[in-house]
This record gives sequence, structure tokens and C-alpha cells, in this order.
Amino acid sequence: MLRYSQHLSLKQSHIAILLKYILIASSLSAFIVLLLAGLGAWLGLDRLIQLDRHIQDMFYLHSQSRQSLLPYTSFITALGSFKISAFVAIGLALLCFIQRRPTTTLYGYVICISFAMMWILNTLLKEIFRRSRPELDHLLVVHGYSFPSGHAMISMGFYGMLFVIWAMEWKKRGILGRWIPVSCGILFILLIGLSRIMLGVHYPTDVLAGFSSGFVWILCWIQGMKHFR
Repeated sequence: MLRYSQHLSLKQSHIAILLKYILIASSLSAFIVLLLAGLGAWLGLDRLIQLDRHIQDMFYLHSQSRQSLLPYTSFITALGSFKISAFVAIGLALLCFIQRRPTTTLYGYVICISFAMMWILNTLLKEIFRRSRPELDHLLVVHGYSFPSGHAMISMGFYGMLFVIWAMEWKKRGILGRWIPVSCGILFILLIGLSRIMLGVHYPTDVLAGFSSGFVWILCWIQGMKHFR
């Protein structure tokens, strides 16, 4: 009975920590987007639009030669969609849960939380700012508002967390073991964010805000997961 009570208490403490970091990470992730929006307003809308257009001119698939990249760019951007990221989240979380180990169970919860909260936060933030999409030919069908980029948030906050977990599991393999997942994660995340600009469906500043929000989320949960070790 005592052992059961201790086990139950431990579970309750873990739930309390999870809830605590959901609140902290969500608040800070939203705050960084609000901060960037405030900075943009302070710099001036004209200057911000000029910066966006300058970057768009470099990456948007407006020329015939760049159009050849469209199938690859569309595939990369699809990885950040709700359906595919949901499939990945459910699949990996189940793999973590069925192992029935404390560490993998924690990973399963963090994966589910990261996926859900990135999409929820992004939806709420878009409703606050209601920024229209770029005035370019969208090279795929999109809906909703533009700021911040949902694909950028999910690639950094959700997929980024997967690469962090990979790095944590490989940390015993030395520096190389840790840097392989980090390098793969950076490349993967940047490609998804860049694809949104290349397809003309997001301003670069949308992607920057999404990346920043997701990165703050990751930093918070790296600290949070230390409480379970």
C-alpha cells in the first residue's frame, strides 16, 4: 500500500511538472511572437515589407528554372502539414508508450504535447494578427492567415523536439552522436521554412516568427525534461 501511494504521488508530481511547463513554454512561445510583432511595428511596416520582398525575390519560384524545384519543394512543405505531422506524432508517441519505460513514456507525452500546443498556439496567434498572405501567385492551395507560419512553428517546436530527443538518446555516443541529430534537425527545419517562402505562401518574417516561437518552446522543454531524470 505504501509503495502504491509513493508510486501514485510520483505520477501526480510528474503531471504537475508537465502542466507547469505547458504553461511556461506556451506563454513564452506566444510572448516571443508578440515581441517580434512589436519590434516590427516599431521598425515600421514599410521597412518590414521591403525586407520581406527582398528575401522573396531571392527565393520565390518565379523563374522557369526554379519552377523545376516545385515537386521537391511541395514534398518538403507537406511534411509540415497538419495531417502528416499528426501521423508522425501519433506513431512515435505510440512507439514510446508501448516500451513502458519511464523515459520513453515521458518522450511520448512531450511529443503529443509539442504537436498539439504548436498548432493550438499558432491558430490563436494567427487570429490575433490576421495578416494576409503574400500578394504572389501561391504555388499550392493555402487557407487562413499568414503570421506566424504554422509550418515553421511545427517544424521547429514539434519536429525540433524529435531531434532533441534523438540527440538526448545518442549523447552517450560522444560529440558526434549528439551532433548528427542536431545537424539533421537544423537542415530539416530550415528546408521546411524555406519551402514556405519559395512557394509564395508566407512572408519571411512569418517564418522567422514561427521559428522563434518553436525554438523557445524547445528550450523550455529541455529544461523541463531534466526534472524527470
